[in-house]
Amino acid sequence: MYFDPEPKTRIEDFFNMEEELKSFTESLNKEKLIVVTGLRRYGKTSLILTGLNISGSEYLFLDCRLLPSGIISIRDFLILLEDELNRRSWTRRILHGVEEVSIGDFGLRIRRMERNTFLKLVERLKGKILVLDEAQELRRSNYNFNGLIAYIYDHLDLKVIVSGSKIGLLYNFLKVNDPEAPLFGRPYMEVKLGKLSPQKAKEFLVRGFEQEKVKISDDIIEEAVRKFDGVIGWLTYFGHSYARSRETISMIVEKASKLSANEVNHALNIYGIGRERYVSILKIVASSEGLRWSEIKRAFEAKHGRIPNNTLSNIIKNLVNQGLLEKIDDYYEVTDPILKIGISRYLSYK
Repeated sequence: MYFDPEPKTRIEDFFNMEEELKSFTESLNKEKLIVVTGLRRYGKTSLILTGLNISGSEYLFLDCRLLPSGIISIRDFLILLEDELNRRSWTRRILHGVEEVSIGDFGLRIRRMERNTFLKLVERLKGKILVLDEAQELRRSNYNFNGLIAYIYDHLDLKVIVSGSKIGLLYNFLKVNDPEAPLFGRPYMEVKLGKLSPQKAKEFLVRGFEQEKVKISDDIIEEAVRKFDGVIGWLTYFGHSYARSRETISMIVEKASKLSANEVNHALNIYGIGRERYVSILKIVASSEGLRWSEIKRAFEAKHGRIPNNTLSNIIKNLVNQGLLEKIDDYYEVTDPILKIGISRYLSYK
């Protein structure tokens, strides 16, 4: 069902991204490293899971958002890996005989939470696929994970898929263009996801409501297409909510924008006492259709007083890296329409 809020895994539930899906599945046969990028709610996880199931591949899927905040240790990562190993029936077979792993009636347990254990585990994953979803979170680790990916690339028969919605942070983590970084020079395939066109967004909603056996007017469909602007995650949120509650679009937009503001609130906590500046700049940009750097500076200083150029540049750079702002030509924008409302109405300074 198109409006199922969970990530899609079956081709019949996956809507019309044939070009991206074809690129992804073809890359599974050709590439050792695949990078999937797109802002939050653009359908990255659904693309990956659907493509993997089409291919019939055996894989491990690690959602790096589940890792603890702060510094990530190798133990934290191995706990996440252990949970995923226990979800896959084939892992017992390939890990039998690994001294650092105990296998019993109630599951599989990693005995030694250390670097060498990790290396022994990945060496057993011959012919498999390792997915690191939201891999930019691994940049917070004291373990060199991009070095590990390079080691896998060079020495093991194991494919790696990394995805990220904080695209700038993901690139900073991988450092594929840094001559001093482990992954420099390794060929890889990048699959980029974007918004649906208005025509495709309308088709998605029409077919989704047909699946739900819900009658809905063309006027409501057209308004939803305008409000949610081709972001498939928000279109799904709208379809799922409307099919079950018959709430108005305004009510659904309000709930969705509060949800997005809450997510941004958590994301900005890492900036501590500097958080207020980040919030102010987000609100300035969200209140516009796009601003140049100089216009952001002028608007900020009109409200808060002088800000050094390098400080402003660093804040804007961090917001772009987090996927909260996009730079299009010379203009900075909040391109997610629901996020834009959430920042303007509900994002708090504290």
